[in-house]
Amino acid sequence: MLLRRMHIFRLLIFSLVILIGASGRCLPAETAAFFADSLKAFEARAASVDTDGWRFVFLGDNRGNDSKFKEILQRAKDLDPLFILHGGDIAEHGSAGELSHFLDVVKSVKGLPPLFVVRGNHETNTALFEKMIGPLNFVIDSQRLGLRLVAVDNSNYVLGERELAFLSKNLDQKRQNQIVSMHIPPRTDRWPKHSFDTGKKELLTLMTDRGVKMGLFAHIHLFDADTIRGIPCIISGGAGAQLAWYGYAGDAMYHLVIVDVAKGKLSYRVERFDTTLMP
Repeated sequence: MLLRRMHIFRLLIFSLVILIGASGRCLPAETAAFFADSLKAFEARAASVDTDGWRFVFLGDNRGNDSKFKEILQRAKDLDPLFILHGGDIAEHGSAGELSHFLDVVKSVKGLPPLFVVRGNHETNTALFEKMIGPLNFVIDSQRLGLRLVAVDNSNYVLGERELAFLSKNLDQKRQNQIVSMHIPPRTDRWPKHSFDTGKKELLTLMTDRGVKMGLFAHIHLFDADTIRGIPCIISGGAGAQLAWYGYAGDAMYHLVIVDVAKGKLSYRVERFDTTLMP
């Protein structure tokens, strides 16, 4: 009797292991290629766009408001940018279901230009983010357009040695327009909270020494801009998440940022959307 019970117990454990393993393979296979597909599409568009005039769109923090996010994505598509950069916080917790839902929303806007996502602090599962969305640190580069955008992960409020080394390696001044992006903005007098301090000094030194033309950040749910060591720096966190009405510098509004490049010169403009309070 004891041997029979042990045999049944082993069968139950074996079945459970199979079920757990199967559940881990339920992630849609097509989502693993999201970043690669975006990069391939970017390279094709960069090879044919007018070098004298092109644009990209920057936005961030859409979690919890699909309808507003879709509206903003549709407008971004209509602007026909070279690509869209999302500054992070695409989900509440970063579970597989939430990331899959984000991808479904993105794919529901047909004909959307290539989209790249910087990791936000709400994308808490590193492995899932890398599997379903893309790498933690990445480069968008075009020699033809004189563009290099270097994005790194500071979602834990720290810009670590790995990320600083990645920035140092890729900000090599081989492109006319070098841009840096990460989710959390650096701590300054204007941005004293919801910002990062560890690694800030090294970041700003790199940006200054390497001739970076713009810094793109998100995390705070509004639009704001500042000039830091002569470099325009932007916070764009108004792609749908509940807006930060009080306690921060800037404008609490749903919006996107259009970065225009005309004959090699960068400029930006902000497009506002209806700011109806979420229920």
